[in-house]
This record gives sequence, structure tokens and C-alpha cells, in this order.
Amino acid sequence: MEYFKEVHIPNWATIQSYCISKWDGKFTTSVSFLNEELAYLGSLLEADVKQQLGLTVKIKSAIMFINDARFVQDLHIDGYTIERKNASNTALNLPILNCESGPMMWYSGDFYLTKSPSNTIKYLKINWTTECKLATTKIIDKPTLVCINIPHHIENQSDLPRLMLSVRFTPDINIG
Repeated sequence: MEYFKEVHIPNWATIQSYCISKWDGKFTTSVSFLNEELAYLGSLLEADVKQQLGLTVKIKSAIMFINDARFVQDLHIDGYTIERKNASNTALNLPILNCESGPMMWYSGDFYLTKSPSNTIKYLKINWTTECKLATTKIIDKPTLVCINIPHHIENQSDLPRLMLSVRFTPDINIG
């Protein structure tokens, strides 16, 4: 099983600068890009995805996650409903700032999902019925397609805030 795949995104530096300009330097959980901002990111990313992967996609959502120093995220699967209706299975993660020491980790084991107690970010809570085991780890320091329908989380092992732009597309990009 492939959990991630690095991809070349020619507009990455432009996207990094744009995202940094949208952050006020304060710790918040995330910044969602909507309307004109989402359209702008789409104008950059849709062309890159077409050029690099040969896929015609439309940007569905873009969220910049802002993780404080030494932050350890809860294990989760992305989605609003237990059935994961209309949820993406893959995201394109683009490092924005201080991502060199923030690994993303995926886990295996048997589990069932329940709704997360928080409604701010579309996460589902994992309830393990067997011991969970670390499947793989990846430092996302380059644009990377990542599986988000598998138990995963990140750890910011830095003393600085970590900013990562996570983008979903329609149709969903299959890592294969």
C-alpha cells in the first residue's frame, strides 16, 4: 500500500509566499481559503496537477494547518461523517514553513470510527479494536500526495510553529 507520493509542483514557492502572507504569526488551528483565495490557489495548482500528473482536477478545499511548537496531533481519519460521504481519500500537502522536523505517521490495525468531539476540523475519531501499529513515517518537506483515509497524525518536533497547506481536489487524486 502506498501512503504518500512526492510530486513536483512548479508553483510551490509562489504558494508558500501567498500562504505566509495570509498568516498573522499567531497560533491558530488552521486558516481556510475560500472564494477568491481558493480560486487563486486553484489557478496555480490545477495547472500544475494537469502538467505533472496528467489529471484534470478542480480544487475542492484548501486549509493551512498551523501547529504550535512541539504539537502532537490526535490520531484520526479525515471526514465529517462515519460513512465518510463526499470525503477525500487523498490530499496534496504543501509545506509552507518549518516542516523539516514534523513527521506524518500512518497506522494499521482494526478499528471503527466515531464522530470527533470537535467540529472545527473534519476529523473522525479512531476506536481501536486491535493494537495499532506504526505502518510508515514521512517527513513532508516537499509537495506530497498523502492518504487521509487511513489512521494518521503529525508531530511537530520543532520549537517553531509548523505551517502545512492541505488541498483536496475533485475528482480525488489516487496515489495508486
